[in-house]
Amino acid sequence: MKISKLVYTVIFLVSMLQVSYGQGIKVKPGTNVTINTSTTLKVAGGGDLTLQDNQNYSPSLLEKGNLAFTGGGELNVQQYLEKNEWHIISSPVSNETIGSYINMYLYSYDEPTNVLSNPWQITTPLNVGEGYFVWSVAVAADVVSLNGTSNKTDVNVTLTVTPATNNSGWNLLGNPFPCVVDWNGDASWAINNVGSTIYLFDAGAGNYKTWNYNGNIGTNGKTDGHIAATQGFWVRTSDTIASQPSYSLTIPALQRVASPSTEFYKEGDNIEENMLRLMVNNETYSDECIIAFNENASDGFDNDMDAYKLFSEVPSPKIYSVNGNLKQAVNFMNPEEIHESIPVDFSAGNDGKFILNISGMESFPVDLPIFLEDKQDGILQDLRETPDYTFQASALDLRDRFVIHFSNPLGIENPAGHMGNIRIYSWGKTVKINTPTGFTGTMKAYDLVGKEIASSRITEGLNSIQINALEGYYVVQVIGTEGIKTGKVHIR
Repeated sequence: MKISKLVYTVIFLVSMLQVSYGQGIKVKPGTNVTINTSTTLKVAGGGDLTLQDNQNYSPSLLEKGNLAFTGGGELNVQQYLEKNEWHIISSPVSNETIGSYINMYLYSYDEPTNVLSNPWQITTPLNVGEGYFVWSVAVAADVVSLNGTSNKTDVNVTLTVTPATNNSGWNLLGNPFPCVVDWNGDASWAINNVGSTIYLFDAGAGNYKTWNYNGNIGTNGKTDGHIAATQGFWVRTSDTIASQPSYSLTIPALQRVASPSTEFYKEGDNIEENMLRLMVNNETYSDECIIAFNENASDGFDNDMDAYKLFSEVPSPKIYSVNGNLKQAVNFMNPEEIHESIPVDFSAGNDGKFILNISGMESFPVDLPIFLEDKQDGILQDLRETPDYTFQASALDLRDRFVIHFSNPLGIENPAGHMGNIRIYSWGKTVKINTPTGFTGTMKAYDLVGKEIASSRITEGLNSIQINALEGYYVVQVIGTEGIKTGKVHIR
């Protein structure tokens, strides 16, 4: 399912008290239909209201008023499915069955058993608010017709947490409305012990996109929380051990969106301080992960910031940060801890040539080195000088291929001896000095004309010294029993 189909070219606004049409209405792809409050759109003569779909747009009917039919007509929401691809879908109407997907493979997901199963009976209902996997085997793209009464009220969902399963806490939901719904963390979502990230599969990229409403951060081009009509999505509970009495959310009619103002895949909107984006692509597919630092983050998994890495069956490149046993698409860490080397795993999917682009170096302190290490090919690259890296990979390669170094791993310009193990850098208005075991000494900070602006005693480990000075470059000296180490920092 393509989730970028959300750029509307025509707005069909129904705002009169009552508007009647005979012979049915066919709404072309790219048209946004809004029925305003206290307004009725009546389709007479047994005709249907058909919301057409194609590869570029999603259907959109925002029903604030009423949609009425006479003579047996009904709402018909089309769903465009590319052939020979997995899609995660949902029904935007009530009283529809799996018979709509009669010549396809359709599966529902059960969290307690961690099993995808095929509900064989074609009369089995498509549950409102539930997501389903669908595989189209047609010779050309399929267009499914979902017929019934449009959903326009809240859908309350109880989530399950089954600690015994490998996928504990993962629940597959679906947008129940024939228009966009916005995952924005609003109180109307009534989120109860659920993580703040959604996961949407994009067949074009061959990977999952993520969106976290707390940090307004997404991967793989996701720049908002919009969930398209007929789109399914994953959420995960805030823990996987069933420590809370209940886990639930409400998919709220209040957060239906008539017409997005921006394209789904617009890049570059979510650049934050101290954040790297790692985008890898080949000729067919792409993937992205984020490595970032925030003073409110921990080094474990933070439901309010981080995102897990979900793996699709598509033979696409997959890149992700490794944090102990966790594989993460988004990995926020605390800057107070020492993070000189961050392991990054890569899976090729298919053999071939890949381009890894790393952006965001400018969001870090200018005096902080940032290097990419390719352990397989034995290459070390300064990302501030060259942010793109081209390499060959095989599907059989080991995954632990890359490392991001927030230091110069060659140790260039470090003095010998005990003082050579001292690291000096800045973070905002704080000078960070990391010293080896047993160290005691003094730090002094000077402006570029030699005036001392700060001094402090320092000991072994990480020392943080606040600098009350204007933005600019400053010289820091660390004085110990074995000598002096000097570094230049940038205070923001």
